Amino acid sequence: MILQLPFPQEKEEGGFFARISHASPRRFSLHMDSKPLLRKTQSATFTNIGSYVVTSSSSVIAIACLAVYLGEKGVVRSLVIFLELLAVFVLAVSNGGNDIANAVGTSVGAKVLTMNQALSFGAGFEFMGAVLLGALVSKTISKGVIEPAEFASSPSVFAVLMFSVVVGSALTTLLATIYGYPISATHGIISGLVAVGYYIKGSVCIGWTALSYTLLMWVLSPIAGLVASFIIQLICSWILSLDLSSGCGVLMMPILWISTLTVTCSFMFATGPEAIRVEPVSLSLAVSLALGMILTMTIYLYRYCRGKKSEKVSSMMEKEADVEEQDISNPIEEEFTGLLVLSALTVAFAHGANDVGNCVGPLAVMMEAFTSSKLHDEPDVPMWCLLLGACGFVVGIIILGERTCDTVGKRIIKLTPSRSYATQMGAALAVLLSSVLGMPVSTSHCLVGSVLGVGLAQGLNSCVNGTEMPKINIGILNKILIGWAVTIPLAMIVALVVFYAARPFANHFSVSL
Repeated sequence: MILQLPFPQEKEEGGFFARISHASPRRFSLHMDSKPLLRKTQSATFTNIGSYVVTSSSSVIAIACLAVYLGEKGVVRSLVIFLELLAVFVLAVSNGGNDIANAVGTSVGAKVLTMNQALSFGAGFEFMGAVLLGALVSKTISKGVIEPAEFASSPSVFAVLMFSVVVGSALTTLLATIYGYPISATHGIISGLVAVGYYIKGSVCIGWTALSYTLLMWVLSPIAGLVASFIIQLICSWILSLDLSSGCGVLMMPILWISTLTVTCSFMFATGPEAIRVEPVSLSLAVSLALGMILTMTIYLYRYCRGKKSEKVSSMMEKEADVEEQDISNPIEEEFTGLLVLSALTVAFAHGANDVGNCVGPLAVMMEAFTSSKLHDEPDVPMWCLLLGACGFVVGIIILGERTCDTVGKRIIKLTPSRSYATQMGAALAVLLSSVLGMPVSTSHCLVGSVLGVGLAQGLNSCVNGTEMPKINIGILNKILIGWAVTIPLAMIVALVVFYAARPFANHFSVSL
């Protein structure tokens, strides 16, 4: 299989990439092993199971050592900390394994990246986002749906509440990931907060306005993704009908590069951490557009200069190449591969930075209960907590990420580079616009809606052009919707059961020990 990126390189690399060659003066080809990540053989099955067991055992042992180190006052305290760390780590594993499909699932479906490459690149960018920007991203632990001030007199009970919520969200997200259904881990957290908070304090501690707003956005998220990707796919279909070597077609791909880079920069400057955020929003968009134009000109200038020098080498190596080609009926599709990879890695980096707070934020609250009697809805998150969450993301992506990537990339609709790009950009635009407007949306919901929007746009094009209609797997969409609906009550039930079982030991969750 061939990955076309917008600039060439000169050296060969082995191992992960089978071969790098200059396929044309303007871009190079990464010739990669297109064999599946998991071979359907008994020996491979045993090898994978063994690697999972080793990874899981090593993680548990490391967590146990950390718990012993932190629990300086005795065995009971060490055991409580171990359970808290384990619950947070499982939540990070399940969250990383489930949400990686939001970033690279469509790249796998379009055969731009192999599953192995997608998971490896995704894990790397998720880890960097979590460690580099995770501490800067403001995350309110209560999500606005409960009032921590109501628990000021009983911090130990609030710590048990957070522990039960993490367990409920971790188990439900893990279950959905095992079945390959993309959901939002935030659903489990909010559901658990509402259920346990209402059980303890009644309706007085529930922020009904914030809760109603959140529930509304759960419904609107997939619609926003659908509309955005529908429009982008119509534009991409029009571009595929153009001659990119003459007329207005010459400007289309540079415009797409500018648009993609502008959205990428906007994620950082409009919705990113306060340290790099530019305000007001209009100024951040202007800065993002300027950077997008500068980067696009740099890319095309680099491609032109390197293409001139490598034309002869490119021609020779292209003749020698013996690899499996992508199944692309329109050669213009190849132009979308670089855009798709750029958007995928951007989403992975942004997810690591933003969603690590869902995992380590509650842990910071539980750790504060051991050291002080005060509660903070936005606690300080130490670096070791970020590393724990980031490592959980990586483990989850490597051992579970293939399941949801397969669902998003292959089981809903057949994707090409242009369709995948429309899907990715549609979801990104929906999330970006919602974040700017202060609306809490789910990236997973936006992405699934975007896949459906691309299918509807293709159906419209088929009706107009008289071509074959795209096949949308309604059965898998129904299962995903059922998974979204089941997650909420299941997380509530699990959180309530865990809280009921752990509350008698609440004094062991606080500084009173």
